Amino acid sequence: MYVSLTSRPGLAATANYFSQFQACPNERHWVQLRRVLRYVKGTLNYGLVYEASIDGPMLEVYTDADWASDIVDRRSVSGAVFKLFGATVSWIAKKQATVSLSSTEAELVALCKAACHGQWLIRVLKDLGLSVVEPVPFHEDNQSTIKIVSNPKDTGRLKHIDVKHFFVRDLVESGCIKVDYVPSAEQQADILTKSLPAPTFRRLRASLGLADCSV
Repeated sequence: MYVSLTSRPGLAATANYFSQFQACPNERHWVQLRRVLRYVKGTLNYGLVYEASIDGPMLEVYTDADWASDIVDRRSVSGAVFKLFGATVSWIAKKQATVSLSSTEAELVALCKAACHGQWLIRVLKDLGLSVVEPVPFHEDNQSTIKIVSNPKDTGRLKHIDVKHFFVRDLVESGCIKVDYVPSAEQQADILTKSLPAPTFRRLRASLGLADCSV
């Protein structure tokens, strides 16, 4: 749990999953956890490598959701990656508090969560004397979600989550953030929402700046 929160975002989805069964683990969880421990043992020297890049935006956010991934309660998982000068400085991997009725709704909930955290991060940076260039780009791979937060028309299908809907839309209209499309294959926050095939996991792990620090 400690390293998933401080230096190993690649383990955040795993820690989020296993934390649900601390009071009632079974043999299946133990078998799965042994695989995770073997991975951790083989990557003990891995950590975040900070290399500033001036080519991209000062602050950018990747946000994603895995819709209804939990077969027990069907709640989705939100994921977000916050990058400062191209380096990963913060991340979120958390199960959503309510059941989302569609992938668009799950993505909107995740986007709202990321937007709230992003506003806090901007204030922290300003306290440190850094002026964040706005609008801050939020990279989203769900086209419907982008249309909802960019469209001034009311969306009747989302009345039950209109608070999140209007909160994000207000940030977009005020120029604080902008929501851009990113292909799913390039969605870095995907690693924070679910288990992935090994090649995809390694590629996204590298995109977050996680590398062997002993080299």
